[in-house]
Amino acid sequence: MIKDKKNKRLLIWAVVGGLLIFLHILGALRPLEDSLSALISPLAARWQVRGLNSALPGGEEENIDDLRGRINELNKELAVQLVAESRYREIEEENQKLKNLLNFLDGQDYRTIGAALIAREEAAKGGYDLIIDRGAADGLRTGLGVINEEGIIIGLVKEVKKNTAEICLITTPDCRLAATIQNEDRTQGIADGDLGLTVKMEYIPQTEKINLGDIVISSGLGGDIPRGLVIGRVAQIRSESNDVWQEATIEPLVNFNDLTVVAVVIP
Repeated sequence: MIKDKKNKRLLIWAVVGGLLIFLHILGALRPLEDSLSALISPLAARWQVRGLNSALPGGEEENIDDLRGRINELNKELAVQLVAESRYREIEEENQKLKNLLNFLDGQDYRTIGAALIAREEAAKGGYDLIIDRGAADGLRTGLGVINEEGIIIGLVKEVKKNTAEICLITTPDCRLAATIQNEDRTQGIADGDLGLTVKMEYIPQTEKINLGDIVISSGLGGDIPRGLVIGRVAQIRSESNDVWQEATIEPLVNFNDLTVVAVVIP
């Protein structure tokens, strides 16, 4: 008799369990399940936090403060490392530029004075001028040419003080130098800055043929700039049949924003 009652209870629980599983599959119990989940989840989370706090000495607030302090220390260490890495990269880049400059100057028949850029100033007619840390005390004077580490002329000494000098870039208007195009006619003229962007070469006879891509160099005529310093390449030609002269736009081969180390050429 007792065994029959026990079997009936097991049968009832089996039927109820099967019915609940069937209703769960159909989704009929979803509202009830959501309500139970919403009720149980905060309690479970609270017990989980309590268990974590009991595993960590000092309590929740103390451990959070410790973690925040450690994060701040790590951030400070990271900042120090980033600064050190940045300085290392700058030093490495300047050393490479100095090596390139020395390699170019090896065997040249003129003297140079190395200089570092210390400021940039807007030019009156467009573009900007550079300020270097060398001046009259180092033997600088106006009109001298200034080159980058690859030996490309980037400007002229415009004004000199005792320990500093102002450099006008070749793209700055009124920063003129005698130039030669390396074409068949070895065309000569005056290169002048154009709006701080490019260089223009005017008063070229119509009879002389200029080609796009021709390299333009300093001619060495007049002034203190030696012959053969690269200025840029011909990027555009303006030639009208009715004009006596033609004009060439010269594209510099230098990224002026990347300059940090230069050299002043002393002929």
